[in-house]
Order: sequence, then C-alpha cells, then structure tokens
Amino acid sequence: MMSLSGRCVAAVALIILTASSAFADPETISVTRLETILKQNPLPPGDPGASMVGSLRAGEASLGVLVMRENRLHHHVAQDHVLYLVRGTGIARLESANGAIETRSIGPGDILTLPRGRKHGFKKSSDEDLVFLVAANPVPSGVEETTYDE
Repeated sequence: MMSLSGRCVAAVALIILTASSAFADPETISVTRLETILKQNPLPPGDPGASMVGSLRAGEASLGVLVMRENRLHHHVAQDHVLYLVRGTGIARLESANGAIETRSIGPGDILTLPRGRKHGFKKSSDEDLVFLVAANPVPSGVEETTYDE
C-alpha cells in the first residue's frame, strides 16, 4: 500500500497502470469481490490519508480501489478521473468551472467526474472510510502528474 498523504498522487496512476496480477489477469475474465480486496489490503490504522488498495485490469482498461480518510486539495496535470463512491460519507471540495472551490456532501452511489486541471479534495465525515472505484486514463511517461494546491 502506498500512502497518498504527503506524497504525490501520481502514485495512484502508477498503481492503476501497473496492476498486481494478484487480483486479475488482464487477459482473462474474472470475478473479484470488493470485500476481498478491502480485507486483504486495509488502510493502516491511524493513517490520515488514502491508499490505492487494489487494481483490476481488462486489456487496456483499469479500475482502482481507493480507500480514503482525507486527501488534501490537489489537481492532476495529465489525468482525468471518474470516481464512484461505494461506501462512506464525506465532504468533497471541488473546483467549479469559474475556479471557485465549492464544498458538497458525498455518499454511496455518487459519481464524480474530475477533469484534469480541476482541483479536488475529500474528507470522510463519519467513522467509515470512503471507498471509491477509480477509472482514469493512462499518464504519459515523464509527466509529473499531481500538484498539491494546499
């Protein structure tokens, strides 16, 4: 597991792109339970940040499993993300089209589209950690992917 707190979130993209074969062979049809991934790779107790705890691939497509307590405001230079919140409730800080940072509550079933360059950050608002499924485009080699904005 890789802590995202205090580190470059580019690691998220790297983990998504170099998925472990422990979860699925990218050329074989498979069925994996989310609970299995979460039990095998829990977020360490006391870790205030976030970790990409699993990644699944099918050919060129990938899906990451992100567990989070808090992720400070940041943006991605070359990567677009789509996040689906599976469990937990929290507060999202999202940059609007006019550049203002807006705050909103998020909960299970919410889908967030995060275009590259738009600032975003999250914090859980209950005892349960946030669990997201993350789809993202590949990062070009040599690109410093993430910039923290606070």
